[in-house]
Amino acid sequence: MESIRAVQDIQHEFWPLDEIDPENAKFPCCLVWTPLPVVSWLAPFIGHVGICTEDGSAVAFSGSNFINVDDFVLGSVAKYLQLDRKQVQLIVACS
Repeated sequence: MESIRAVQDIQHEFWPLDEIDPENAKFPCCLVWTPLPVVSWLAPFIGHVGICTEDGSAVAFSGSNFINVDDFVLGSVAKYLQLDRKQVQLIVACS
């Protein structure tokens, strides 16, 4: 219980994020999604998901022990969801 109170007492100040820029493939603090060819045509909810850093670079896991940074292998981002950094910070701090 004390650790939860300690986390709640911490004041987090975040620097402002850059704007989301789909033309340059920059999505700061976002989850990004792109469809998989053929598979997404048959089942539209299936696709490839990546997560973006605070500078907007997409990080995608592409196979066994291989990570792409700022190169979304299966095409351009089709959908994105920006995360609330305060909520994400709280989850990481509580674990």
